[in-house]
Amino acid sequence: MEQLSTFGYSILLISIIISILSIRYTLRLRKYLEEFIYVSKKISNKEFHSRISSTAKGDLGELSKNFNEMIEIMDKTISDLDYSNLQKTSILKSISHGILAIDIDGNIMLINEEAKRMLKCDNGILVEGKNIKNVIKEEKLLEEINTFKGWKQNKTDELKINDDLVYKVSIDPIYLESIKHIIIGSIINIQDITEKVKLEHMRSDFVANVSHELKTPLTSISGFVETLRLNENIDVQTRNRFLSIIETESDRLKRLIDDILLLSFIENNEKIVYEGVSLYNVFLEVYEMTNYIAKSKNINLTYEFDDKSIVVFANRDYIKQVFLNLIDNAIKYTPENQGKTVKVTVGTKQDKIIIKVKDEGIGIPKEDINRIFERFYRVDKARSKEVGGTGLGLAIIKHIVKSLGGTIEVKSELRNGSEFIVNIPEKISFK
Repeated sequence: MEQLSTFGYSILLISIIISILSIRYTLRLRKYLEEFIYVSKKISNKEFHSRISSTAKGDLGELSKNFNEMIEIMDKTISDLDYSNLQKTSILKSISHGILAIDIDGNIMLINEEAKRMLKCDNGILVEGKNIKNVIKEEKLLEEINTFKGWKQNKTDELKINDDLVYKVSIDPIYLESIKHIIIGSIINIQDITEKVKLEHMRSDFVANVSHELKTPLTSISGFVETLRLNENIDVQTRNRFLSIIETESDRLKRLIDDILLLSFIENNEKIVYEGVSLYNVFLEVYEMTNYIAKSKNINLTYEFDDKSIVVFANRDYIKQVFLNLIDNAIKYTPENQGKTVKVTVGTKQDKIIIKVKDEGIGIPKEDINRIFERFYRVDKARSKEVGGTGLGLAIIKHIVKSLGGTIEVKSELRNGSEFIVNIPEKISFK
């Protein structure tokens, strides 16, 4: 009986110990689970710095360690992805062309800001995931992309959007990684080549115009030389007239070649020497060269300088050409023997030097004003050739003024004269 009582006490003691251990383990497990849930919630809120701090051993300790390592790997992976995405976004923003990636159905996977601008997407609207037919406003672009999306070949076309805009559109297939025969979409590169096309047209027109302008005097010279060579008995008066025409055409040819070379020199900025140039001194040289021509046509050439000590840091020959071409043009296109006036005004305003040349000549039609600075463009071709113009004078002035960081504009009305206004930044000014 005594032995049974002792055994009972032992069983009770063991039960109590087991119960205490169970309760302690349960409480510890509960605390661990609470921390696990707490950290899990933080991770779900993208707080990847969170970690389980439990010091549990055994399976719970191993679970804590594995969970923390998993969070660390996840954090590093997401950070790497974020950095990679930042790099790609920065690269896309830096590309001057429009870049657009679409899937096989035409849904937008990737697009940069330049593409949004070129495609006329609504500002502030998220376009990723949307179909191009609901995003692209330019019909020609939409038609081009729809036609060639999903093609296995590369496709490049030039699209004239309107009279002032030309795009080069390249469409390339996007293959599934490591599987070259499965296409998952297309990448579209849109490049604005408007200026390039304009320059190509200008170059082509320039070559054609130069050829034409050179051919005319050369044909005339060649014809009269041939006539003189084959007709030895031509009277002196006729011979002199022919020689005078040959001389005139030769001079015209020389002026044309000189102007072409000057224009090329200015455009290429070859060995240009800049120095402090006195505007008044340069003007006086031009005045002496042109005043006698003005007097011979009964034209008054007058001038007014707000400050004769103005000095600009520029190329002296450039400044001389500006004065010479503007004044010479004004005299050429002002009717003679009518007491008309050509006035030159030079002054400064808000750190700019302003040169104005105003005449009372034949003026320029409104529809021609925007084109007079084009090479070889003449308002009145017959009149221009009659007065000896090459068609390059105003183009030369425009390039000179542009190279000096300035601007040139013209105010004119047909039969009411013209006024050319040149603005040049005042680099050096002595008062």
